Amino acid sequence: MKKFLLFLSLISFQLGYAQSLPFDFENAATNPSFVDFDGGAVSIVANPLSAGVNTSSSVARMVRNGGAIWAGSKVVLASNLSFSVLTKITMKVYTTAPVGTVVKMKLEGAGGPSVEVDAFTSVSGTWETLEWIFAGTPNYLNEIAFMFDFGNVGNGSASSTFYFDDVAQVQGPTAPTLLSLPIDFENGFVNTDFLNFSGAITSIVANPVKTGINTSDTVAELIRYGGDIWAGSKILLNSNLDFSTMWHISMKVYTTAPVGTRVKLQLEEPTGMESLDVLTSVSGAWETLTWNFYGQPSNTFNRIAFLFDFGNVGNGTANSTFLFDDIEQFVGPAPAPPVPAAMPIDFESSVQTSDFINQFGAYTTIVPNPAPTGINTSATVAEFLKSGGQVWARSLLQLTANLDFSNLSAITMKVYTDAPVGTTLKLKVESTNSGAANEKDVVTTVSGAWATYTWDFAGDPPVYNVITFMYGYGVVGNASPTSTFYIDDILQTNANGTVGLEDLKSANQLKAFPNPAKDYFTISADAEIIQTISLYDLMGNQVLVEKPNSNTTTLNVAHLPSGLYVAVVSTPAGENRIKLLID
Repeated sequence: MKKFLLFLSLISFQLGYAQSLPFDFENAATNPSFVDFDGGAVSIVANPLSAGVNTSSSVARMVRNGGAIWAGSKVVLASNLSFSVLTKITMKVYTTAPVGTVVKMKLEGAGGPSVEVDAFTSVSGTWETLEWIFAGTPNYLNEIAFMFDFGNVGNGSASSTFYFDDVAQVQGPTAPTLLSLPIDFENGFVNTDFLNFSGAITSIVANPVKTGINTSDTVAELIRYGGDIWAGSKILLNSNLDFSTMWHISMKVYTTAPVGTRVKLQLEEPTGMESLDVLTSVSGAWETLTWNFYGQPSNTFNRIAFLFDFGNVGNGTANSTFLFDDIEQFVGPAPAPPVPAAMPIDFESSVQTSDFINQFGAYTTIVPNPAPTGINTSATVAEFLKSGGQVWARSLLQLTANLDFSNLSAITMKVYTDAPVGTTLKLKVESTNSGAANEKDVVTTVSGAWATYTWDFAGDPPVYNVITFMYGYGVVGNASPTSTFYIDDILQTNANGTVGLEDLKSANQLKAFPNPAKDYFTISADAEIIQTISLYDLMGNQVLVEKPNSNTTTLNVAHLPSGLYVAVVSTPAGENRIKLLID
């Protein structure tokens, strides 16, 4: 689609013969001038089937032959379209393509972002009248793009040939009323206040679940019927949103869709949009969801779009049905900025949920260990959840220092998931400075239990300061247990998964005494605050963690077996290791 938008921008100067609706293609002197793009070709021809709803002599014909899935043709109008009264465009269409073929009409112009609406053929081999509703569309658009069989590449055959005629702007649904926050749907709200798109329909209904936090009489109901993964509805506001002090927007939501369903709130204005996602935390009960738009400009956005279960296609069932109510702005805290983490990472206290950067449908949060058994009985872990979005959904965690793979060439971590054995766990290391990156895959060997996995980065340069998690790679997530991965104890090791004592360097500024010792070690760092000490045995297992926040601390090791151990000591200056021998 990006390529398509770029192409249209490149040809927008080719105005041709600018004219106004309606088009009936009967007069050669006034027929519009078409600008074809990416495999679509339009010509004016004799009507191939002068019958039914269309007995005119001349029509337009588009033949799609190769090119792109968005191939089509466009017309530039003499003036901008206004939908304040005539809110619909109709067009007669004839094709032998299958019933249900998509006919996309897209309005464009230099004044702001484009608007597109899809219609679907309901017959094959006869003329029919299709319609596109543009109620509420701003009046800065003066170009119409026709894209038949959108989503497929044409082959020049009869099924890639489309005849169309009598393109006209006509009376349609009432234009939506301009609204203002807060919105409770109790008085004066009607269905036409919503602009539905891409397979969603929103209606004002009696509250069917008057319990819990929402006992109001009336709510909005959005149902998704097929269409696109971005199906939704939007409202128009009578003034731009002011985020100078109230940058939070909250909304009550009820659905029986699974916990973790993605709800996107999208703010729009004439030249762009901003959106945020949250995930549902209950199913079958009302809850209040909150979006934090801190940092967004004030007096810019005048539309709000609601995209429930974003990333999946709806099917009209209860799981594609969403009730919502009480949309309001309120004063709340600014989001905490991500803080770089120091290796090793155990998620007990040093890493917060706000430290993760989530993209493309992934959400990582710090949660209690859901399965404190086997090799991982720690209290707290990270939960990586995929909900809709892309197959490469990911979460990024920035580090305090670059990863040095010259001695410890691998990264290991414990992972728990109910995904099937053989699920891909992709780990990517990246550099915020140079843009360099590398990624490695492993596959799960167990399901429903913790396991330790190793990614070998031997030979990579010491430039990476970001770890990117892409688990369940290659599959679009659905927020279910098979799209959920728990992570813990991220550690640099040798490729065999051990700490690699023969490669460790003791830092000059670290001292441990007595060493050897039986019960206690005192560890000190010259002029540095010791943030974390993690003790590992010869197998690379973490056996002790302390967070002294001092430049001197005492480790109680009386409960540990005799043998050689490695203390990984983290300070503001970085991470060092020292060998400890317990008698």
